[in-house]
Amino acid sequence: MKKPMLIVAGILALGGLWYAFRPELLFVNQTVNESLPTANAAAAASGPTALLAGNFRGLAHQAQGAATIYRLADGKQVLRLTNFKTSNGPALHMYLVAASDAPDNDTVKKAGFIDLGDLKGNEGDQNYEIPAGADLTKYRAASVWCARFGVNFAAAPLAPQGAAPPVALAAGNFRGLAHETQGTATIYQLADGKQVLRLTNFKTSNGPALHMYLVAASDAPDNDTVKKAGFIDLGDLKGNEGDQNYEIPAGTDLTKYRAASVWCARFSVNFGAAPLVKQ
Repeated sequence: MKKPMLIVAGILALGGLWYAFRPELLFVNQTVNESLPTANAAAAASGPTALLAGNFRGLAHQAQGAATIYRLADGKQVLRLTNFKTSNGPALHMYLVAASDAPDNDTVKKAGFIDLGDLKGNEGDQNYEIPAGADLTKYRAASVWCARFGVNFAAAPLAPQGAAPPVALAAGNFRGLAHETQGTATIYQLADGKQVLRLTNFKTSNGPALHMYLVAASDAPDNDTVKKAGFIDLGDLKGNEGDQNYEIPAGTDLTKYRAASVWCARFSVNFGAAPLVKQ
């Protein structure tokens, strides 16, 4: 009686080891060949913009290919792998790591990461959508990560692409509220991943304690909207006339903060505002 039970126990143990390690995956390739997505036919004409790029190097396993982060015409960002190849394995994921490189397991664990999902294939061209608001000044490395065993198969440091021009994400025109105001407000994504609010042909009245606000609403037509919706203070208004730039904090959700306001902090008055429409 003991012998059959030992045999059954041995079979179950072997089955458990197989499920955990899945050794056959090391010899089975899964190839993906996706074209770079575009928002629609009209937007495709402007083409994707490369923001960050780098080449994979093998760590726990050999790897090759390029990793590039693109901004698409509709504002979405994707991590694209091209000419990619590595070993297959169990529970492989594609990570964006909050570091300038991911040369070992500990860096990934300590720095933190965004999980872009299961690795689609261990060979071929493939795309991974990046969550809106991901701070690309912080997440600067791609890692092929084995979640089953906490092992970094391969990594690619992602460097800014200097030739990439600024990309307009949202824009709108100022209208006067408490005071006459004019000009254009545009949010740009820079090549290094930073975002700025730029005012052009701007003019308003001067006043005490004027600030530049991003408001968590689709428009800021009055004082109460600014107070109730909430805002991000981008700092003192640099001038009541002329072209000027205001850096936007990393990680700001631009699907939420959709209006610019010239705000008098001394008297809680909205001098002028611009609704920001996605470009």
